[in-house]
Amino acid sequence: MTVTTARPTRTSRLPVAVAALSLLYGVLGLTWLLGGPLDYPFGPTRADGDRISLLAFVSTDVGAGLVAVLGFLGVPAALGHTQTTWTPSAYRPLLLFTALQAVVFGVLAPSMTVIIVVGYLLVLVGLPVAFAFLVAGAWRQPVTRVLLLGVLALVAVLQFTTGLFDWQAFRELGSALADVPERIGTDPLFVFGALLLGAGWVALGVRTLRAVRGRCLHCGRSHDAAGVRAGADPLGGPPHWTDPESARRWGFWATIIAALCPMPYALVRLTWLLPTPVGLGIDSATLDANPGLKLFGLGLGVVALTSGIVTLGLIRPWGETWPRLIPFLAGRPVPLKAALIPATTVAACLLVSSLSLGQLLWLPEESLLTNLGHLALFPFPLWGASLAVATAAYYYRRRKPCPTCA
Repeated sequence: MTVTTARPTRTSRLPVAVAALSLLYGVLGLTWLLGGPLDYPFGPTRADGDRISLLAFVSTDVGAGLVAVLGFLGVPAALGHTQTTWTPSAYRPLLLFTALQAVVFGVLAPSMTVIIVVGYLLVLVGLPVAFAFLVAGAWRQPVTRVLLLGVLALVAVLQFTTGLFDWQAFRELGSALADVPERIGTDPLFVFGALLLGAGWVALGVRTLRAVRGRCLHCGRSHDAAGVRAGADPLGGPPHWTDPESARRWGFWATIIAALCPMPYALVRLTWLLPTPVGLGIDSATLDANPGLKLFGLGLGVVALTSGIVTLGLIRPWGETWPRLIPFLAGRPVPLKAALIPATTVAACLLVSSLSLGQLLWLPEESLLTNLGHLALFPFPLWGASLAVATAAYYYRRRKPCPTCA
């Protein structure tokens, strides 16, 4: 029996992109196996446990060899997803191999590095961009003007009471950031690349699974809605829980949980403004001696607080229409992808980081109380899962008729 799938259209470039990235990791794996100039980024010889991936439980030779083999074999496998006709004996092994690739590159290879780098980038890039938006919007929107004045007043108060924004703090922060490339090397690039490759294999697997089940490659809906209603297609038809009203109900609580998860970390970081900071093993004397560290840590707290607030947009009207304080976009509909892409990316990074966090919780030198504190400050498993569910609810609530299958 031959299963004919829908012919790919704009998604045809995805298998080629995955094949190219897979070939790159095949070459990298071979380089690491032969002891080339690049350091192996997934190995067990790292001192900072928060960057250890699950591939650290095997030797460097085994891990590098696995990456090389899967990388080279992934090239024909990825290109195999361009086929438009399948037999059951052909597509099942291909889907199993696709799942193996997704697990190795998307789950075993990445580590807590991904969420650390995302957080740092949000501080270094996200906060300045947000402030620039406020400045630009202050000339166009009265609401933005008021918000900008409030931010400037808060900065002035903090500077007057704590001396937080002095020249020494920025100079120390800049010096520390200049040393980052030399200290971390190219490891984050390879870790993020592995996560991207794993995500590509997931997308290929979902796309092919939809094809062999006769569903639309773009939205996943069944092509034959009448057959679904009549019960002819036991796999087809959108289930009741994907209805907009149903998704609104179960997505509400998932969004609330996802918004609350970063709050403990945000509050602990913001206590660095007090004479006696709380948690994270840093006292006031250390912070006073390192103003750049204090400034950057408070930036992380602001990012965590802001991320919780922004998450509420998945259930609030301003998550569908740009609010008035957003310059140039105020009053326009929020594109679905503008929320789905960042929310899905963060959820994936949090879930992957949960595996590294699980290793940290089992360190023998840490007490049970310390481990519980880590889990309270970094609830990555709950945060990632709840954000993924909230994002799915947002998608089901806002999706429109598919432009491909109508």
